[in-house]
Amino acid sequence: MGVIQNIKLKVVDHAFLPGRKSVECWRDGVFVAAIYPHQDGLRIVSKYMTDVVREEEPVMSVGGWAPSAIVKLGKQEVVSGS
Repeated sequence: MGVIQNIKLKVVDHAFLPGRKSVECWRDGVFVAAIYPHQDGLRIVSKYMTDVVREEEPVMSVGGWAPSAIVKLGKQEVVSGS
């Protein structure tokens, strides 16, 4: 396991959906991602996203396992081809 990154999360008003909130993700003082509500769940947007890994994680409250996702953020912006 690597070193946990210095990530800070900030809840803010959604820029395009009045009355809704979003979460800004900051790493070492640099904005790296946003988490928004989506009709099917959550949308994570980032110029730094390099991979998404699906895993299972223990849920202590029920003593079982639940699906989880790890969004990997690189050090450099990812250039989109579209």
